[in-house]
Amino acid sequence: MEKGALPRLTPAEFEIMDAVWKAGELTVTEILREVNAEHGRNLSRSTIQVQVGRLKEKGWLIHRQEGNKFIFQSTMPRREASTAIALDIGDRIFGGSCVELVKAFFRESAISPDEIKQLRELIDKYEE
Repeated sequence: MEKGALPRLTPAEFEIMDAVWKAGELTVTEILREVNAEHGRNLSRSTIQVQVGRLKEKGWLIHRQEGNKFIFQSTMPRREASTAIALDIGDRIFGGSCVELVKAFFRESAISPDEIKQLRELIDKYEE
């Protein structure tokens, strides 16, 4: 990631961030419920608390207190984070080549005909 960017997310941390991005803000109990429901898990509250603490230390989450509840929200909108993550992958794995990154999706047939159309429209838009 670029200088000053937030540290990389582990898969478990990403699951928590995904829940927070979807909801906007959540308590630890709500994060626990969302992550367990979304991923068919039975994680404990303490596991989520540890991960949330790490995300705060890394700068991904902030919190405010309402009574005895801590309510967590992301420090970065999902769209901004996804761009930073994609660019990081592009830099680390594909030597900074966006073309090679996109080619990887084509090689695995991960791009649908509709997405190909959307990519063409996006390229046309940026060429204007």
